[in-house]
Amino acid sequence: MATIQSLGIGSGLLTSELLESLLEAERAPVEQRLDVEQEIAEAKLSAFGEISSVVGELQTAMRGLNSLSAFNASQVVSGNESALTATAASTADAGNYSVQVQQLAQKQTIATQAYSSINEAVGTGTLSFRFGSTDIDGGGVYQGFTVNDDVAGRTLVINSSNNTLAGIRDAVNKADMGVEATIVDDGSGFRLLFTSAESGADQSIELTGTGTAGLDAFNFNAGSQTASQSQAAQNASFTVNGLAITRSNNLVAGVIPGVTLNLKATTDGPVNLEIEKDPGELMDKVQGFVDAYNGLKSISDQLSAFDPDSGTSGQGSLLTGDTALRRMMTEINSTLRQVTSGATFNSLAEVGVTSDQFNNYQLTFDREAFETAFNADPQAVTSLFAATGTVPDTQVDFLGAGRNTQPGSYALEITQLATIGRYQGISVPALASGNIVIDEDNNAFTLVFNGNEIDISLTEGTYATAEELAVELQSKINSNADVIDSEDTMTVVFNSDEARFELSSNRYGNESVIRFSDVSSAAASTLGLVLDSRGPFEGNQLNALATTGGLSSDPFTDALVIDASTAFELSINGISTGELALPGDAGTPVTYTTPDELTSALETQINNALAGEGITVSVAYEYNADNEQGRLIFSTDNAGDDIQFTEVNFAAASKLGLFLGSGAPVTSIRGVDVAGTINGIEAQGNGQFLAASTGAIAARQGFYLNVAHGDLSTSTSADSFRVEVDGVLSGAISLGELGSTSPEDVAAAMQTVINNSPAMIAAGVGVIVDYDTPSGSFGIISKSTGASSSVRIAQLDGNAGSLLGFSIGRGARGEAGVAASGEPDPSSGLRIRVNGGETGDRGTIDYARGAADRMNTLLTAFLEPGGVLSGRQESLNGELESIAERRVELEERMERSERRLQSSFTANDLIISRFNTTADFLTSQLEMLEALVTPKRE
Repeated sequence: MATIQSLGIGSGLLTSELLESLLEAERAPVEQRLDVEQEIAEAKLSAFGEISSVVGELQTAMRGLNSLSAFNASQVVSGNESALTATAASTADAGNYSVQVQQLAQKQTIATQAYSSINEAVGTGTLSFRFGSTDIDGGGVYQGFTVNDDVAGRTLVINSSNNTLAGIRDAVNKADMGVEATIVDDGSGFRLLFTSAESGADQSIELTGTGTAGLDAFNFNAGSQTASQSQAAQNASFTVNGLAITRSNNLVAGVIPGVTLNLKATTDGPVNLEIEKDPGELMDKVQGFVDAYNGLKSISDQLSAFDPDSGTSGQGSLLTGDTALRRMMTEINSTLRQVTSGATFNSLAEVGVTSDQFNNYQLTFDREAFETAFNADPQAVTSLFAATGTVPDTQVDFLGAGRNTQPGSYALEITQLATIGRYQGISVPALASGNIVIDEDNNAFTLVFNGNEIDISLTEGTYATAEELAVELQSKINSNADVIDSEDTMTVVFNSDEARFELSSNRYGNESVIRFSDVSSAAASTLGLVLDSRGPFEGNQLNALATTGGLSSDPFTDALVIDASTAFELSINGISTGELALPGDAGTPVTYTTPDELTSALETQINNALAGEGITVSVAYEYNADNEQGRLIFSTDNAGDDIQFTEVNFAAASKLGLFLGSGAPVTSIRGVDVAGTINGIEAQGNGQFLAASTGAIAARQGFYLNVAHGDLSTSTSADSFRVEVDGVLSGAISLGELGSTSPEDVAAAMQTVINNSPAMIAAGVGVIVDYDTPSGSFGIISKSTGASSSVRIAQLDGNAGSLLGFSIGRGARGEAGVAASGEPDPSSGLRIRVNGGETGDRGTIDYARGAADRMNTLLTAFLEPGGVLSGRQESLNGELESIAERRVELEERMERSERRLQSSFTANDLIISRFNTTADFLTSQLEMLEALVTPKRE
């Protein structure tokens, strides 16, 4: 207020002090009120911060009691801990067991010859590892090897980068394939040791080196044992209460329910094993919860206390009457007092957790009562605290529940079991004969395995049996880096009855698929591994083709009369027979009495038409005894040929079972997800995992999906299409000549072009374009959801249809969007795994939420953004911000008051100054007049 200091100069009055007094009188009560409000708000904010901290401590304690592992503690006492120890879960029954160990499980170790240096070059080529059981007789003579089909073999490439002892050691260990490689110096030189990662008789190693002569030193197989076995693989042998048992590992689970044995040494006699429950650590956790609650109760009571005897009308505390604190404590106490009906123990009080009415209702914990209850029924005590789910079906595992899952018993029905993806090759009779030659013409192919497209190159050579070649196929596929990264494995077996290779994935569900995307003609012919829709044409089964005995030489049930009106046209790899009429152009009807007569006539006519093309067609007969129908099968010497009928008239269809297109057998069989209902509502399956639906149908996107694309390298600007998205029609979409024909790159380019269409931009709609690897097709997905969400191809020009796999409409597998509907179901969030069994009623899923689980959910809601505590703190911070704003407003108002008073005082000062000037003038005049009228004295 520097300006105030000059006030009063003109009038001679002390107006600056007066102005300051007036302003302070106006400011003081407002500023005092704001100070009090700020002090209270800051104190409350600090108090709620302290409460939040204590609530966090209580939540930590409750989380410890919401974990099933907290209730799994059991104590196991061994009579000889140097030879036998054990651990037990809560499911283990108390009791005594007699255990004797005759033999420990051990891993096999294979040792190479001695080398002068770990960096000595040992040759190049491949090292192949297979796992199984090695048979070595008492004299140490190698008798044979039996493959363990459950363990994938691996093949390592040995080249100039790793062809030393150290290089091979590092390559083996890096491959993480179930073998541990080490180098030791035994005095005669350095030896490379290969030890199986797992113990057990069926985990021994068969080692085969191929390539330069140096790798021959690594052989340990039926044909050559240049390497030696320094330790044999063997199973553990032991008895439990006199029952003889063998296992592949020294850690043995399941023999005694809920108990894992640790076999450490052989014993001369039985060792006593006593199992008893040990709730000591659990009781410490319960005490921690009680202490945390009491800490919260104390601070809550202190902050909300009211003393009626203080002052004239009583005195409250800082948070007396605060609705947030009162609501929080009410809900916490209600949760702890909640009763579970129908259980062994219905409340916390029954297991020793009670409130003391004589000590401000603090909780107390009776450890003895808790221990008694826990020993009587540990599962009931577990359910009283933690979230638990039980399923009586032994092939169904309970995995968990969601935050909104309500306690209850929910019916489970399985309508479809999950399956793995499989591939059934085409039958190649030559495979059964063995001596299969793999060379540069037939050793390579590309397949799609669970979404990964991988290139495989088989080791060239002659395979004595198809089973041996199956092992090579499996090894090369499972050794692929992408397959390893995806943690996938494939099993390849040779079906000798059908003379074909059969491949299966380890993964369950719709994403499990095996299909071949590139196979040479020679590889397809040798291996019977073909592209989709390739291979023999299998006609429709007909009553007209049934025989009396099911053989091709048996008479037809009714003689088959064929005339010239029975016409068809056959195409092999695009080479056509032209239109053919059976039995010929003469038009004279011919009666065929047996399938052999019919197939012979067809072969003759077809092969005459294809003379000079280097193609021979065989026609076979197949009878189905189940439905008593027969059919014709058309094949060539190459299992991978594309065999199609391009013309078939009614007579050929009804009498011969022919139809247009390919009749190739299904080779790629995609896996399916488990399906079923939980609580009567369709659940969501993913592989073997099934999750209860919310009951409400979420809004879904509309999408377009059709069939596999064609040769993308042939794309030109003339190939275009128009797409309609959410009712908005695009302009012509053309990809032109593609710089990259990678389907993923094409999908990205297509998405950009569609979304940049002016019509799409103007309407604010868009799409996502994905490449569906398993089907080889492009999917166009609307960015919107709901009933109005849709994608359809409206127009195709040039070769866009065959090029991109498009057709007019929504596509063979496209769907319209779906609007959200329905109400959430109480079972929402339940998750189970269905390991097997049968379809149909599978019992119930019983889900219970104990006090710790309910409390954890409640406290999370309090602490999370928007919760009671965080909301109250946000409100107090808002009050402090409001107080700060009001202080600014006060300063602004005081500045305006100061300026107003200054102006008023300045004006008054001028008036008074003028009055003073006038008064001075009049005084001087009066003095002059007085002088004039007063006579001078002499």
